[in-house]
Amino acid sequence: MRIKKALFLFFILLGCALFSQEAGYLEFSGKCYKEHQTLKGAYIAIYKNGTKVSDLTTGRNGKFQFFLDFGTDFKITFSAPGCADMYMIIYASQCKKEKSIFPIYDMDVNFFPYNNATVNYELFKNPITKVYYDGKKSFQDDEAYVKDFLDKLFVSPDVINKQNEQLALEKEKLEMQAKLKHDAEERERQTQIAQVQQRAQEEAERAKKAAKEQNNKSVTPKSEPTENNSVASEEMQLTIEKEKRALKEKQNKSIRSLYESDLLKIVATNERQEKAAQFAKDKGTSEANEVIETLKKNAEVKAKSQQVVFDSKTRNKQIAINKGVKNKMILSLIKQSAANERKNTFLAIKKYPEVAAYKPAGIIAISSDVEKGTFKTTYTYTLAKGTEKTMYKRENYPWGVNYFYKNEKEISEQDFLKELAQYNIR
Repeated sequence: MRIKKALFLFFILLGCALFSQEAGYLEFSGKCYKEHQTLKGAYIAIYKNGTKVSDLTTGRNGKFQFFLDFGTDFKITFSAPGCADMYMIIYASQCKKEKSIFPIYDMDVNFFPYNNATVNYELFKNPITKVYYDGKKSFQDDEAYVKDFLDKLFVSPDVINKQNEQLALEKEKLEMQAKLKHDAEERERQTQIAQVQQRAQEEAERAKKAAKEQNNKSVTPKSEPTENNSVASEEMQLTIEKEKRALKEKQNKSIRSLYESDLLKIVATNERQEKAAQFAKDKGTSEANEVIETLKKNAEVKAKSQQVVFDSKTRNKQIAINKGVKNKMILSLIKQSAANERKNTFLAIKKYPEVAAYKPAGIIAISSDVEKGTFKTTYTYTLAKGTEKTMYKRENYPWGVNYFYKNEKEISEQDFLKELAQYNIR
């Protein structure tokens, strides 16, 4: 009887040992920032072999979390309104799919708004980082690639100075073209005035000649033709002056309109160029240094926090391994005492599934949010598995009452904690 009990316990422990060897996964998490503030509304998508397998939108705290399988590469894209789109590559194919490890990769994602003169936006056509399996138990950034990316991300003051010099040359060229155009128009105006004066002079001579011929044919006293000639000459002169003034006014109006239009364009261009140059001069170097320093500090904090979390998880995994070793030792003792009985009763005992039939849960995306009010604090957790999404919500009241919901349906605290405990959510 004792042998049968020992044999039954052996198979129970054997089944637990088999299923305890689950396939590992990479816990990928982080937080999104924009201008040193946590970013709400950032969209993060996971692509596997070119197909989107999971996505989420960050809440007020900017946090995100995914669980990624081994044996394939992943492309993670980051986007937010008014900011440059970015992406990264995780080479999880370097780690065998059945590898039973549980590494953690944590990062801070800094988004870059558009219209920043010191940022080289063309560089975002390339991944912001590349993550490789180190062959042991963790995933690491390609440090050389990240350093080269940061070196090229910001425009140097020398490049900005060259751009300012180019703008100054273009400004000088525009001013020269405007001056040449004005001189050409002035020459044309003088030519037209000279032509009008010449025509007026010819008309006056013809009128004088006609008056003289009329005077010779007339029988009136000599004084009358002289008077008529004077009046005709005066009228002709007034007509000529009127034509000159009209022509000059028309030319001046046209020249003034063109000149004012060109002048406004030049002034607007100069102001825009001066503002851009001043902005680049005042903020170029300081802003670039500030962002680089922030990235360095974030990287240091990330490395320290990642190490703390990794050590904690390593200790927990070691405890589990120690329990497994203890079970194996007990198992070996049971095997010695029940070897003979096992041969006769093995076929009659219910068998457990094979390890090969085990299937991992798949990729899970987790986003969290906290909303603090006067009378209650609401914690929201959204779990996305492919296109299926599940929302858990906990409402805490200051007088000690708590409510728990799953997809807007109230559940017990025990069920709430049980379903979220596997995702390290408390």
